[in-house]
Amino acid sequence: MLKPTALGLLIGASLSSTAWAMPASQLDALGNGLDVQYQVIDNTQDDWRSFTGNVAFTNQSTQTLPKTGWAIYFSHIRMIKSIDTDQLKVSHVNGDLFKLEPTDSFVPLAPGDQLVVGFNASDWQVAKSDIMPNWYLASDDEAGTHTALITSTSNHKNGQVPTKPDDELTFVGDFDSPTQWKRYGGALTDHYDPFTAKQRYVRNADLSLVDTQGHVLPTPASRIEKNGHITLDSEWTVVYDNGYQAQAQWLADQLGISATDWAPTNQKVIHVGWGKVTLNGSDQWHEAYRLDVQPEQQRIDIDAPDQAGALYAAQSLLQLKTGETLKAVTLTDAPRFAYRGLSVDAARNFRSKEAILKLLDQMAALKLNKLHLRLSDDEAWRIEIPALPELADIGSKRCHDLSETRCVLPFLGAGPDGTEASNGYYTTEDYQAILRKAEALNITVIPEVDMPGHAHAAIKAMEARYHKYMAQGDEAKAKEYLLTDFEDDTQYLSVQMFTDNAMNVCMESSYRFVDTVVAALVDAHRDIQPLDTFHFGGDEIAGAWKESPVCQAFIADNDAGVNSVDDLSQYFVERISHITQRHQLDLGGWEDGLMHNNKVYPRAQLANEHVYGNAWQNIWEWGVADRAYNLANNGYGVIYNQATHLYFDHPYEPDPSERGYYWAPRFTDTRKTFSFMPDDLYANADAKRNGAPITKQEVLDAATVKTLTRPENVLGLQASIWSETIRSDGQFESMTFPRLFAMAERAWHRAEWEASTQTGQETNQTKRNMDYNLFANQLASYWFPQLEQQDVGFRLPVPGGVIENGTLKANSPFPGLTIEYSTDNGASWQTYDAANAPHVSAPVQLRTISGERVSRVSKIQ
Repeated sequence: MLKPTALGLLIGASLSSTAWAMPASQLDALGNGLDVQYQVIDNTQDDWRSFTGNVAFTNQSTQTLPKTGWAIYFSHIRMIKSIDTDQLKVSHVNGDLFKLEPTDSFVPLAPGDQLVVGFNASDWQVAKSDIMPNWYLASDDEAGTHTALITSTSNHKNGQVPTKPDDELTFVGDFDSPTQWKRYGGALTDHYDPFTAKQRYVRNADLSLVDTQGHVLPTPASRIEKNGHITLDSEWTVVYDNGYQAQAQWLADQLGISATDWAPTNQKVIHVGWGKVTLNGSDQWHEAYRLDVQPEQQRIDIDAPDQAGALYAAQSLLQLKTGETLKAVTLTDAPRFAYRGLSVDAARNFRSKEAILKLLDQMAALKLNKLHLRLSDDEAWRIEIPALPELADIGSKRCHDLSETRCVLPFLGAGPDGTEASNGYYTTEDYQAILRKAEALNITVIPEVDMPGHAHAAIKAMEARYHKYMAQGDEAKAKEYLLTDFEDDTQYLSVQMFTDNAMNVCMESSYRFVDTVVAALVDAHRDIQPLDTFHFGGDEIAGAWKESPVCQAFIADNDAGVNSVDDLSQYFVERISHITQRHQLDLGGWEDGLMHNNKVYPRAQLANEHVYGNAWQNIWEWGVADRAYNLANNGYGVIYNQATHLYFDHPYEPDPSERGYYWAPRFTDTRKTFSFMPDDLYANADAKRNGAPITKQEVLDAATVKTLTRPENVLGLQASIWSETIRSDGQFESMTFPRLFAMAERAWHRAEWEASTQTGQETNQTKRNMDYNLFANQLASYWFPQLEQQDVGFRLPVPGGVIENGTLKANSPFPGLTIEYSTDNGASWQTYDAANAPHVSAPVQLRTISGERVSRVSKIQ
């Protein structure tokens, strides 16, 4: 890491270099006229950790790209190993940001000329969304740095990012061959190909249209059908007991009627109040309810031991309605798990306050009760901390500033000036608006500030603060919150290719920083929803601190039992534990933040009353799927957050046109999430990363911890949405829904078909298929229209289809969803009716529709 004095000299030298000089007008013309086409060539190299591709630069402007005076900056999620031309050189700046610049051999690119650059990079890119947009030109002269967006790499329409990768990433070539869409080479075979229309048709073949009117999702624990029905009209009144006014008023508002705390003279009453709830002979005291629809008395009773249960009863009541009619039924219900959550990555790309508020409504409808909000990462800081304004002023923005004193670098395709997705933060008022709505909907907000790794944005913001106060001659204030040992020469590369993303855990200023941030969050929550848990992240620390003089001195002389660099992670967690405990908080972290080399930190060393870990890393063949059991057996609370089933940043299908990373499973569709079985984690083993089958026994054989001995420490389930490839709120919604329905079902309701190590029960496939059919019908008939009405951009599935004896047969994963077909290559579309299946001949195109939105097209060739 460069010392501050050396950094300043380097920046000054680059800005004053006369070798770099291109007029802004020429740079802008080239930005508008330089056509870039990116093409993946082969992901199946014999060296299975590499792939090849090329980038074609065609000068369609009236200006010549000169021999010197420019560079092209671009985001690339894979490390570029080499390029095949001596005209350019490529260098890694930091994270996913790279730089191309001319060498002495560069031949000026005149108008109409083209230069094709082949490259070799690490790992693979088998999806269009792997490639990041917004490449740009930069040129420095005495006046400063000039930049120009290369518009061919950007496709923002009216300020909005398109939802589909095909529309958004038009500069990325198609994936037409197996060598492009498959991973691995040599002896390791990739079993995945994009689904064909026929394969989708077969996958959906066991689904059929059924009547789901009046069904409730998540499924109630007990449902007793009765005779008769009631009709809700304006004569009905919601009457509430003391303490239940908010929930009663919410229900009344949804029904368009009034709420009161006194009994009206008419009979048409919905009573909301305290009541004991008993299920299977056991009293339920948290989030439970009994909902009784009584036609004879023209009365509906909602009994709940707490306000949360009353709210959930109201949510169920709304689903029971068919028009204004409510069938007579008694529901007795309580959640399977106390923790039912969703984690949202607002750091990589920003999620607007409005998107979060809209999300809260949907979470409440699904009886989810935890919003885990990731507010910081390498790429950005997203929450106002009044005592440290640099975090928001600098850490929340991305732009072309190599010194990172005005902003952080433009990671993840942010471009030279940043974008609406890359730039932004929650003011205290914004955050408190989220808290107020969450509190009203029984949703606890859990803020995460990831540390000590994934901290590049915070580190650079505090370095900028350091330089500001050093320039003012105030060294004490400059060092007050510094997270950097400037003398640290450790060389490391994080998973996301950062070289400087771990705050120094041997410096007291780092803990002063943590305490100040935690205190600010406690303040923000006060009087709205008192903060009860701080999530410190703790994941993916990549070999930091080895050459830090500060750490070497600390290791040589401390009374904390730290004898080597390997001990520093545990030391950091213990310090964070004591800081948060002083604020009377529980502590959350990702599983790898609570262990080192798969050895769990002693629970007794952490001061908080409750400490829990999100168990996420369960690639079956890697032998680490036992981390959840390991943590629980060692006294930690555990949230099941398994990447194979509960990471919604993964694609819905193994198709290059589907959005998302695919490092854990190649794809996760709604049915897979629905099939997750929390009571026996190893029973969920289905496929390796390459698609080869893997059995529960194989996973068990490789596991160090084979059984869960303390099931009481399993607190619940959480899904996660990471946002590297998600650049708009619409994209966020399509990646979240409908998969979130499936996760909510498993978090609330235990199905009869689930496997369980506790009872020795194996999976009942027949019952599971029947259960999923009902669930899929509920989504299509009730929930999708609800989402459409509320302007939630859920993902429309690609339909399946075949032509048999000249007759078109088509289906979708959600029976009842409208399917359209085209026999003229998309020039016109007609609604598909299975009862009157049309006679057609190939080729035929299929799509699903909802409102004005359409799915990706499926083709029958």
